[in-house]
Amino acid sequence: MSAEKIGKEAAGQLLDTLYLDMFHLVEEHTKCRVDLERMNATGTILLARTRFQHGGINSVSTAQIPTENSAEFNALCRVVDSKNGNGVSVVRKAVDKSNGYVEPLHWFSVLPPMSLRNAMVKFKDSIELVAESTNLQRQLGEVLDWIAKLRQIALLQ
Repeated sequence: MSAEKIGKEAAGQLLDTLYLDMFHLVEEHTKCRVDLERMNATGTILLARTRFQHGGINSVSTAQIPTENSAEFNALCRVVDSKNGNGVSVVRKAVDKSNGYVEPLHWFSVLPPMSLRNAMVKFKDSIELVAESTNLQRQLGEVLDWIAKLRQIALLQ
């Protein structure tokens, strides 16, 4: 066999592997997006349940959220891009009032209803899914770049 034919076969096998990886990444990304939509919908329903059950004076509303005239506070959760190339990750801080890390759940009540606590958990989980989805999109982009490069090489041979 000639070296050119061996090179084309190797490139073809590598392309097949990359296409399989691409399909697996698309499947994982789709599952992640569906889970994210489901998580957000469940959290939204739980918020609606809280507003319905605790309407009136104890209602959960935007009037209870801090404004620009309120005291400063820091985010308990940040989505950061890692410096070592591992992708996006979620960094969570512990509640510490002295350093400005306050629990947003306590803006609504000292003892928030269980449905509001469950909604908070759903939205926290959805942040993790957003980071996972972003990492899958990046991996998919890298695989697509490699496929394009290999196709160009295969066409040149």
